[in-house]
Amino acid sequence: MARVSAILVNYFSADLIARAVRSLRDQEVESEILVLDNSLDSHEAEHLGRVLPESVKLRVNTSNTGFGGACNQAYAEASGELILLLNPDAYLLPGALRALAQALQASERVAAVGPKTFWDAEQQFLMPPSTFPSLVDYCESCLARNSLFFSRWRSRRFRHWACRYWGCEAPLSVPALSGGHVLLKRSALEKVGGLFDERFFLYWEDSDLMQRLRAAGYDLRMVPAARAVHEYTHSPEKSRRIGEGWPTYYQKHLGAHPLVRWLDRKPEVQPKRLLPTRSALSVVRQDNGDLIMAVPSSWRGSWLLEISVNEDFVPAIGHRGKGSTVLLVEQLQARLAGQMLYLRLSAPGCSGHSQYWQSGP
Repeated sequence: MARVSAILVNYFSADLIARAVRSLRDQEVESEILVLDNSLDSHEAEHLGRVLPESVKLRVNTSNTGFGGACNQAYAEASGELILLLNPDAYLLPGALRALAQALQASERVAAVGPKTFWDAEQQFLMPPSTFPSLVDYCESCLARNSLFFSRWRSRRFRHWACRYWGCEAPLSVPALSGGHVLLKRSALEKVGGLFDERFFLYWEDSDLMQRLRAAGYDLRMVPAARAVHEYTHSPEKSRRIGEGWPTYYQKHLGAHPLVRWLDRKPEVQPKRLLPTRSALSVVRQDNGDLIMAVPSSWRGSWLLEISVNEDFVPAIGHRGKGSTVLLVEQLQARLAGQMLYLRLSAPGCSGHSQYWQSGP
């Protein structure tokens, strides 16, 4: 099996980095591990030195080079033919790295693979498929912002794709993979100009990479035999930083297209409320902050709960189960604190009638 180099970037997350590194050392595949520290804090650097094994190559930056820049620093030093990127708040489950490496090396056309990823250690809540800001996606989102019909159509279409993604048992071709947990083929990276474009300081660098790989004719796949946990959090501050990075991606990949310029000239009209006032989901908040949801009797054999900070549920975290109630613990809710929280409970098959609930920040 080809040599793997794992790259992790630290920003005041030493203990999480240590956990991610432990998950790599527990894999069946030995890997070179490189950690870049962008914290610019001597105490953090010292703590990293204490919690990381001596075999880890720790590099402490004197300036914050951003996520993309730090990954590029490690990439230049890495010796592996396969490059693993892993976020501090993510970790691989046993056997994941071998499954990813085997899938990546199975075809020359495959440039990147990612695991089936869970939001929680109990592996009940599934992270959504990565959204990809392609030309088609951008045009659809513009239409959705101005049309209630298109907005609901886009929401239903994403739900069907997510259900297929969550339920697949064999490697699945996908439009994009998250840079937070992805295994990449170095030979493919070299053909598309390297790892990350450092104009992206934080966010969008992985979308840009996926765009370049797809444009070169490569395939990207999610490998359900490989599993990971990503304790994803989202906050208003994260939304702000994502918004700051968007113009760079827009100018590089979308802004010059005539259709995009035409759509951008049209005045934006917000559609009416997406969530129907009827079909309200019955939710009770317990004293400890947990949410308990009642499931209609006809759905108790199988249901899907979606969780999102967006009213159209693009994207959404999924929880599939059965029984008369659904539980969303306060600990998971806290990862999405400070913004609206939307819940959608669906009948079997991820289609047809749904029930909705929303909470204020």
